[in-house]
Amino acid sequence: MADYQEYRRHVLHRRWRRMFATFLALVMLVLLCGVWVLWRQLYPTPPSRQEPQITLLEQALPDASWRTLSYENSTALQVQTRADGSTAMDFRLASMPVTESEPVDLSYFDSAVFLGDSLTQGLQIYDTGLPNAHYCAYRGVGPNAVVNGTTCTRIDGVQEVPLEALASYAPKSVYILLGTNVLTQDTDYTSFLNYYSLMLDNIRALLPDADIYVQSITPVRPEVSAGAGHSGMYGARFIRVNNDLAALAVEKGCYFLDLWEVLADANGDLKAEYAQPDGYHLLPEGYAAWVSYLRTHVAHTEIVTPEDPTAQTADSAAAASAAPLAA
Repeated sequence: MADYQEYRRHVLHRRWRRMFATFLALVMLVLLCGVWVLWRQLYPTPPSRQEPQITLLEQALPDASWRTLSYENSTALQVQTRADGSTAMDFRLASMPVTESEPVDLSYFDSAVFLGDSLTQGLQIYDTGLPNAHYCAYRGVGPNAVVNGTTCTRIDGVQEVPLEALASYAPKSVYILLGTNVLTQDTDYTSFLNYYSLMLDNIRALLPDADIYVQSITPVRPEVSAGAGHSGMYGARFIRVNNDLAALAVEKGCYFLDLWEVLADANGDLKAEYAQPDGYHLLPEGYAAWVSYLRTHVAHTEIVTPEDPTAQTADSAAAASAAPLAA
């Protein structure tokens, strides 16, 4: 009987050790999973920055001549070639070429509306921008706010619905720069493109005779994507987005403006001398470069350059006879 009790204790002890080892293993597994989740939150995996082989821009421009040696590129910027042999700056090739005439006078933009976010607000704030133009610029917005008729707050605190305000100005041209605020995370941006497409359709329906300019997402400093909440803000991703925006502009009959021509350095980063400390907003010098670019990239030049005072006087008389813009 003593041998049986000893045997039973031995079996129970061995069973207890197995149960304890299993429990300990489960606890360790849970702890490891917790540590892994915490680690991923604190140190996210660097995003994959591979370019798609076929971009929307290529689909929108079925004629492949634009990416051959015979294509006459309108810009003098160097196209960056990656280690795998692919080129990044495809959207540059869809950009509006430089106007043949001299830069237009700043008064050209008095009949324009700039639709955008805080980056566009800088054009309104700084003297180096275009303070006399009209603005539908709201901090933190994206194209979804425009499409959904969201009430947005202007820089002066006035609240308005963007499309209603835009139509009230009856502009001759509309300049759009939206996307930075909704592209902060490195996730799929299909919804952004869908809203952008709908927004262009809505603006075209409201203002069928206006020139619509789609401006490229502006570059950022290379350290921006390392900051909290900005993992999607890096050059290679913005290049892909700009490729798709260029395709949308081609599809919708809009003009595409490549702001990287004046704001980006040779590496595709925002020029250090134009960058605010946050790495993506612009200093006054950046807005001066932006305005200089806009003055040489216009579709129609009814408002002429200050070098032609006779024509400018005639233009002023025509403007005086036109109906005043709504405030």
